[in-house]
This record gives sequence, structure tokens and C-alpha cells, in this order.
Amino acid sequence: MPDLEDERFYEAHADFCSVCSNANRLKILDVLKNGEQYSVSDIERLTGISQSTVSQHLKLMRDRGIVTRERDGVNSYYAVADERIVDGVETIREVVREQVDK
Repeated sequence: MPDLEDERFYEAHADFCSVCSNANRLKILDVLKNGEQYSVSDIERLTGISQSTVSQHLKLMRDRGIVTRERDGVNSYYAVADERIVDGVETIREVVREQVDK
């Protein structure tokens, strides 16, 4: 018999994964995956996503613990909170890439 987690764990896991199920948020993670910090305007420039949309996504990602924010005066800089998040997204990306290439 499998050793199942508590129901709250599965709810939290699904909630965490739902944050990564948006194409714009995946683009933002692509920018942040190298471990450096980026401002909203940097992310806007690199992704082509509007500043207000980037800000909304970053807020959600920060609330869920996917990214961190560091303030420097009026500027905020964002980075991935845990490199294992990038590793997980990259693993899923490899599977998707193989499926798309079939």
C-alpha cells in the first residue's frame, strides 16, 4: 500500500503547481532561473510582457514562495526563492519538449 501524504499536502502541492501553469509566469521563471536578481522593468524588457502584468504575476509568485523580492530604494529586485523550483520546471520542460518533438 502506498504511503500517501495528508490531504492538505496535496492541496498545497496543487496550488503551488497552479502558479507554474501560466505561460507568462514560466517566461518570468526563465528570466530568473540563472539565479540573478531582476527588476520588473528588466523582466518586462526581456519577456515582452507588460509591466503591470509582470507585477501581478510576481506578486502571486512571491505570495506562494516561488520568488523573493529585495527592495533597493524605490526599486524591487526579484529572484527565484529556491533553485529546486528551477530544477523541477526544467525536468517538466524536458518531458514537454520530447512530447512536442514527436
